[in-house]
Amino acid sequence: MVGTGLLVVTAVAAVLFVLGSWNPSQLVLLEYRFGNPVLGLLLVPVGALVGLWLALPVRNETRQRGRITGRVVAFVFALIGLVGWGVFGDHFTFTAEEVARSGNGERALALVTDRDTPPRTRVKVWTGSGLSTREVGDLGRVCGPVEARFLTDDRVELDTSYGLWQIDLDPATGEPRQVLGPRCPDGPVPATLGR
Repeated sequence: MVGTGLLVVTAVAAVLFVLGSWNPSQLVLLEYRFGNPVLGLLLVPVGALVGLWLALPVRNETRQRGRITGRVVAFVFALIGLVGWGVFGDHFTFTAEEVARSGNGERALALVTDRDTPPRTRVKVWTGSGLSTREVGDLGRVCGPVEARFLTDDRVELDTSYGLWQIDLDPATGEPRQVLGPRCPDGPVPATLGR
């Protein structure tokens, strides 16, 4: 019974990791909880291996070759996932922290830091709340400490080490109309130039 439950949980996790890596709707939950394909390649085969071991025991090696093959395949993918996690695991690791919410509660600003060397922090715009929170824009990379706040529902202010910048958001979608320039001391530029 435990093995069958573990296989079901593993199948659900596999679907979530695939959706998190693809994520056409830009859902924040999928992006930051299940958007690491290397972690999925590590956890899903291990769960499958343990689940197969518990749910489908091998009682006759000559008649149940499919079960043995399933275990071997799961073990090989678990090894690939372990090596992949060791080499590339931190590349897909992010921390996301909501730092400000608009007056109407529909939009939020989040600081997202990746673990690459040196750490890079970006300011993202989210809309919605709870499980339906979506990422709608990227204001750009910030250097040093940053404070972000909403001046209105459609205007944000970023206080960085290099200046105090104000950026307008599209009232309908929340997408930024300007983004921070490519270098730290650069101010906002039109969003079409920053891409």
